[in-house]
Amino acid sequence: MNDLRKAPLFASLNDVIDDAVAFLQSDSLLLVTTADLTSVLALGFLESALLDRGISYSRRILPPNSHIPPDEVDLIPKQSGVNVLFIDPWNRVETNMENAFIIAPKPVEVEFRNSSTPRRGRVDAVLQCAVIASVLATNGSRTKRCRPYAGCGQWMMESLDTTIDPIHTIVRDFLRDEGTIQVVPLPEISDASVDMMPLASSRRLKRLQKLWVEMDAPTRAQALSEFSLPLLSSEGLSTARLEELIWKRMRIPNESTDLATSLYRLVKAWPEQADAAVLHAGRLADEILRTGRLTASTD
Repeated sequence: MNDLRKAPLFASLNDVIDDAVAFLQSDSLLLVTTADLTSVLALGFLESALLDRGISYSRRILPPNSHIPPDEVDLIPKQSGVNVLFIDPWNRVETNMENAFIIAPKPVEVEFRNSSTPRRGRVDAVLQCAVIASVLATNGSRTKRCRPYAGCGQWMMESLDTTIDPIHTIVRDFLRDEGTIQVVPLPEISDASVDMMPLASSRRLKRLQKLWVEMDAPTRAQALSEFSLPLLSSEGLSTARLEELIWKRMRIPNESTDLATSLYRLVKAWPEQADAAVLHAGRLADEILRTGRLTASTD
C-alpha cells in the first residue's frame, strides 16, 4: 500500500492523526459509536489495526443516530480509568473529558495538480480512521483488507449531492493508482444496482452489457452517453453523483459488484428498529474483522 497520509488533503490533519494513534495505544481502551453503516466502517478500520497490533480494547455500539434526540450530546460514557474513543460521523458530540477522543469530519483545503485554486471539503470519519489505521498497523493483514473501503464514507456524505467532492476524487484516484480498487464504467459491473438512478432502465443496461465487449472506445462512449441522457432529469440525483455512477464505479478487483452497489444494498437492508440495528451493526463489524467483506453475518 502507498502512504495514504501523504495525500495533500491530510497536511492540515497531521496532529489529529498523531494524537489518535497515540490515544489508541493507551491502556483500558473503549471504542464507541452509533449503529450506522458509516460508523461501522470507521470502527472496522480501527478495530482491524488494533487487532493487527495486538492492542486490547472493548467496543460499545449505541442506537442509530436517527434514534438519538437532536439535543442529546452527552453520549460519551464516563468511566474512571477508561479511555474512550468516540467515532462521530455526524459531528454532534463535544467533550472536555481528558480521557476522551472524538473522530469527526474535519474541514480541509486541497489543490489539484492542474489548478492553483484551493478546493474546500470535509474529510469524513471513515477516511480519517483509514489513515489512522494505516499508521498504527502499516503492514497489518486486517488493515490491508479494509483498504478498499477507505473512500466509502466520502461517497455516502451529502457533498456529492450538490457538486463535485474534491476529497472523494482524490481518494478514489489514490486507491485506483495503487491498485486497491478499479474505476470502471457501469456496463463493466456485472452485478450493478441501477436503483440509485430512478430513471435508469435495467433492461437497457443488460442489453448494453451484452454489446459492450464488441464495442470500440468511441462507440462505448456514445452508447453510454445515450443511456445516461434521460437520467439527467432525475430528481434528487446530482450531476456529480450521476457521473460517478455511470462512468466511475469503484470496484474491488475480481468482484462482480461495485462499492456503491454494496453500500446502497446495505443501507436499504439496515434495520429500522434501534435494538435490531445495534445487533446488525455488531454483526457487520465482526464480519469485517473476520473476512474484510461488507456482508452482515446472520450467525
